[in-house]
Amino acid sequence: MSSFSKAGHLVSLLNKGDFKILMVFASSLKNRQFLNLTTLSQYANLSQGLIEHHLERLVKFGLISKSNIGYTLLVTGLDIYVLKTLSNKNIITALGPQIGIGKEAEVYLAHDLLNQDRILKMFRLGRSSFKQIKRTRDVSAGINSWLLLNIETAKKEYDILTYLRGSSSSFPTPLYRSFHCIVMEAIYGDRLSDIEILNDPELVLEKIINNISIAYCKGYINGDLNEYNILVNEDNIFILDWPQAVRVDTVNADIVLTRDVKNILKFFSKKFNVEEDLHKIINKIKRNAS
Repeated sequence: MSSFSKAGHLVSLLNKGDFKILMVFASSLKNRQFLNLTTLSQYANLSQGLIEHHLERLVKFGLISKSNIGYTLLVTGLDIYVLKTLSNKNIITALGPQIGIGKEAEVYLAHDLLNQDRILKMFRLGRSSFKQIKRTRDVSAGINSWLLLNIETAKKEYDILTYLRGSSSSFPTPLYRSFHCIVMEAIYGDRLSDIEILNDPELVLEKIINNISIAYCKGYINGDLNEYNILVNEDNIFILDWPQAVRVDTVNADIVLTRDVKNILKFFSKKFNVEEDLHKIINKIKRNAS
């Protein structure tokens, strides 16, 4: 069972006091890695005896951990708090199955108060190799560092998608963010990497390039574009996963743009025998932005 599925199961087992303690941990993440009884009692406005009772329950459920210097929040504990927040706001009223998993996130189907499909993206950077992440991100290996990194990554993607929203229907529409979770409108399609036959691969490639150009004109390059984060249906394509996006005015922007476009052209050449000139495409994208 994934951490988030486990969180969904545990929500019904926790009481108001348990959630109050989790709220204290979540709201203290940026400033404190460990909290002791005195601090928790002060922030939660509960007696230390009652705090100890709730802490025992939260440790038992695997939502926090205890050490000789205090208590710290675990990923499932943050998941629980996020689920409760989304539920209280009627943003999500039912959690469905996991529909995707990547190197940085888990994706779930959910439903809102009107029974509309929603997508929940939960960032899971700590699941990857620390050495691999550290090459591109300035973090330490502490538990709370991973939680904060996931929160910051979710915020970055949410902000970028909010900025891009309206410029193209090929970018996911964000609805709400809570810590390391983004709620988005549901989109439907098949992952480009899984598709064996395209009726019009030239048109699909054209749509992808057009949307790379739209994002570039708005100031962003996806930074991780490949056949695994593009969905295709009969009417549209969708470019997913923007947390590694870079601004077009950064020092390495040309390298990132070239790599993104090269990945897509290489895939279409190998799988669908569609050939396009890399430099011509790059020049077209830049010309559209000028």
